[in-house]
Amino acid sequence: MDIKSQLRVSAPVLVMVYAFTTAILSIVIFLGIEHNIELDHFTQDPATIMSTPFYLGFFSYIGILFWCAAAVICFYTRAILPETTENSRLRSFMLYSGLVTSLLMFDDLFLLHELVLPEIFLLPEEVVYLLYLNILLVYAVLFRAEIQKSEYIVLVIAAGMIGASQFVDSIPMPLPEDSFLEDAVKLFGIVTWFTYFARYGLTKLEEKFHVK
Repeated sequence: MDIKSQLRVSAPVLVMVYAFTTAILSIVIFLGIEHNIELDHFTQDPATIMSTPFYLGFFSYIGILFWCAAAVICFYTRAILPETTENSRLRSFMLYSGLVTSLLMFDDLFLLHELVLPEIFLLPEEVVYLLYLNILLVYAVLFRAEIQKSEYIVLVIAAGMIGASQFVDSIPMPLPEDSFLEDAVKLFGIVTWFTYFARYGLTKLEEKFHVK
């Protein structure tokens, strides 16, 4: 394909991508001006801004990468499955699994339940936890048939670890870093969550396309 043909095919997609990116940058500029925040606080890495070691937040970053990978797997599996009546429930399950995973990822990335929602939107942390719990319960009930046909014990272990990590920090520990065990349990939970959806998506694609 020559360059002209490539540009003709790619132009609509690039316009959409650049429009979305421009919208994000515009919001950042507006917030910076409105709240007198330096723009590099939005654009640079925290370690650069604060002159801290590069490994600052290592566990957190690794966890977010696994959240993102799990969400991408869900959305990609949903997109690649043929849009048929037979696949309707499966495609819905993967879509909502991707949305739930994305919610958990953004919560982890931007500290929604810890800082943003309680301090900016004045929602008590307990209310946020209750809201998240209800979302997860509705998700589990709606797609219980799909979950029961899968290796659901892996998903249960993942949810249990992630839930347990929220309470581990209240346990007295002989560690100088009180949050280490909490973050370690959480990371195990996130990796297990990723493992469940990676295996589930791969299995379903193999079944649909008869690939081994």
